[in-house]
Amino acid sequence: MSDDRIEKKVGQVRRRRLLGGVGASGIAAAIAVFGRSGPAAAAYQYACCHLQFHPTKSISYCLGTYHYVWHCWHAGYVRCQCCEVKNYAGGPNVASAYSCQ
Repeated sequence: MSDDRIEKKVGQVRRRRLLGGVGASGIAAAIAVFGRSGPAAAAYQYACCHLQFHPTKSISYCLGTYHYVWHCWHAGYVRCQCCEVKNYAGGPNVASAYSCQ
């Protein structure tokens, strides 16, 4: 190997170690600030949606109220929209909804 190739290889290894250390430090900092998450409190699973309540509302109703919405992929190709409905801003969840297409 030529000296140029060796220096380039050494530089790449140093950069990887530096970035790896920054990544590990970032994760450690996030855990220190936010803590570790506990298990989800979902009681019902429909496709990839883990819901607190049995779905009794439509997605359109859910989107028109105070809500928490997320998307997921069921079986890798079916996109689902999941929703928990709140009874007022910041209040407890009172209903769930989902739709997969």
